[in-house]
Amino acid sequence: MATIAEKIVAKKEQLVGIKDRLTEIKGLIEAADEDVNEEMMAEVNTLSEEEAAIIKSIDSLGKIEAGLAAKAAPAVIKQRDNAKGNDNKDVLFKMATANFVAHVTKSRPDQVAAELYKGDDRIEAIAKSAVGPANTTEAGWAAELVQEGYGAFLDDLRGVSVFAALRAQSLSLDFGSNASIKIPSRKTSGAHGVDLAGAFVGELGVIPVKKMGISTQTLTRNKMAVISTMSSEIMEQSTPSIEAIIRRGMIDDTAQALDAALLDNSAAVAGIRPAGLMHSVSATASAGDTSADIITDLKVLITAMQSANLGSSPVLIMNTQRLLGLATVTNAVGQFVFRDEIASNRLMGIPVISSSHVPAAEVIVVDSDSFASANGAPEFKVSDQTVLTMANSDGTAPSQAGDADDYTGGGLGTAEQVPAKGGIIVGGDTTGAPAGAAVAGYQAMSMYQQDAVALRMIMPLSWGLIRVGSVAAIGGVNW
Repeated sequence: MATIAEKIVAKKEQLVGIKDRLTEIKGLIEAADEDVNEEMMAEVNTLSEEEAAIIKSIDSLGKIEAGLAAKAAPAVIKQRDNAKGNDNKDVLFKMATANFVAHVTKSRPDQVAAELYKGDDRIEAIAKSAVGPANTTEAGWAAELVQEGYGAFLDDLRGVSVFAALRAQSLSLDFGSNASIKIPSRKTSGAHGVDLAGAFVGELGVIPVKKMGISTQTLTRNKMAVISTMSSEIMEQSTPSIEAIIRRGMIDDTAQALDAALLDNSAAVAGIRPAGLMHSVSATASAGDTSADIITDLKVLITAMQSANLGSSPVLIMNTQRLLGLATVTNAVGQFVFRDEIASNRLMGIPVISSSHVPAAEVIVVDSDSFASANGAPEFKVSDQTVLTMANSDGTAPSQAGDADDYTGGGLGTAEQVPAKGGIIVGGDTTGAPAGAAVAGYQAMSMYQQDAVALRMIMPLSWGLIRVGSVAAIGGVNW
């Protein structure tokens, strides 16, 4: 069977044949210097209809091949071999599920895992080697596999997350037990183009001694964390389908949360979150929506990289709508300018990452050689004894996004960002709380009293730019 690319080639060959025949008929009419007869008119109408149908078919096949309907189209997607069972991203979810179910049923996680996942050699080997109650953070049981599975989980995110796709093309590190990681890089400030350049030296001339400026970028361990609850009855009656629910929820929601923080213009907040890529970046206004305007916009982005002595490995980041718009742009003679290149997830030779999480009116370029990220395996904890204050972090009361250094509560703070010691007042005593305290309407929930289970996930994570000027953007895009 022909591939989509082969079908597109065949359709284009048909289109060329139709255009040649129409040109031939035009020549016959002009040479004969007479009106078009009914036979010629019928053939022209038939060819015109076929031409329109083929153009529409080529367009549809191009969209399918480019994956424009997907949430994200990463520049490179690593294919994993599932047939041999070496795709470990599912281990992360299986370990979380096993710990969850074991807590509800008062069993050992290794025993639950062995029962739930019979036939999985990886899980059975872990279960057989376990000598005590094990969990996802205990060395020698699931810790190593969960770490490996987390890396595979981030690979899995590449289909929906800008962060995961960009991480795959840049420097990615593991925090391990470190609180921070220092990454050395060359200083970008000042004229450093000839710092280590050799000089012409005459006979017996002294060879110059030069030095190179080195700086470091520190990636500090931050964390994303969430608690979710469900009744014990649901857990007992829906296993193992609960694994699929946890898997889908983690993939979709993690991608959205990561990309929202990655692509915003927020400054870094010490001890809480890294800076967004657009922090201190002023977007240049788009030139317009014609093919010439689009090329002008792209030149502006690349020039910005080169002006900062960067851009050896640029990556374009844009909304999926922009990619769809590019696929339909034609030049003065009706040719699709960018469609063939977009089919390979590139634009002017530059890799493209597209996602619905990217602001629709922005196109961003990042020097992937200057982007670094670090992460650690997530930690899962389960409890049916705790008491929770049922409040999220969306910035609307009741919210956990309180003011920093004020354990009694405080202002609403920033949505989805909880400062150190921040959060709503648990005891109800508002003494000393500043005006606008986020305390109204909070509700406590006892897991023990309501026969419910709470699952907590904490995921170490950070990113940063090694060099200044490694991000540029075009705003007001309407391709």
